[in-house]
Amino acid sequence: MIAEAIRNRERAIVPYVTAGLKGLDATGEIIRALDAEGAALIEIGIPFSDPMADGPVLQKASHMALRSGFTLDGLFGRLGAWSASVRAPLVIMSYINPLMRRGLEETFARFRDSGVKGVIIPDLPLEAGDIYELCLKAGLDLIRLVAPTTPEARRREVVSQCGGFVYAVTVRGVTGARADLPAGVRDQVAGIRAFTNLPVCAGFGVSSADQVSRMLAFSDGVIVGSHLMARVLEAHDPVEAARLTFASLMN
Repeated sequence: MIAEAIRNRERAIVPYVTAGLKGLDATGEIIRALDAEGAALIEIGIPFSDPMADGPVLQKASHMALRSGFTLDGLFGRLGAWSASVRAPLVIMSYINPLMRRGLEETFARFRDSGVKGVIIPDLPLEAGDIYELCLKAGLDLIRLVAPTTPEARRREVVSQCGGFVYAVTVRGVTGARADLPAGVRDQVAGIRAFTNLPVCAGFGVSSADQVSRMLAFSDGVIVGSHLMARVLEAHDPVEAARLTFASLMN
């Protein structure tokens, strides 16, 4: 379902939303607004106290969500209604520790039962075959990340245990908006495509409609997180800020 949702969009943009930022009610409203504006799918980030792959914007968003009382149980209480109210598939992005508190098998099953279609775990261990099998058992796509520094042999292994799409991390380092595209990102996407028939979506550092357009010329989709959450963080009306920011990327 995730792969088809990307391939069926002429302009496949995947927004990232920190769950609980401005409250879970606002998160649900933001998700519905992004869906109405044409999001191919929507990535929901679970706040974590040590988000090592995240830059300052997403670190701040995670900290504020936790400080305002975010809990995984609260998220599970909302996910089913959110997934039922939108067309775009929902994907969970989480570091592995929050997912392990109740056991991965139980957590994945609860995601599935809540209508979630896939998971992204940025700090997966090198040997992730068991987690991939658990996702298959639960009916979830495990979306894997491939960095610019990933060796060819490792790239081949990663994409062999991947579903939905392959996440091409376009920069060295953490998330955060950049003024221009990194050098070599086109070749990076082509190198991933050599090993898989899955869609390849590029993310990390995207901050403008022009960047989105240029990246869509050679990738199947583009993921936008920090640029979107920065507008939500500073807004009096976070839902409208998210809607307008995303709409500007779609045009």
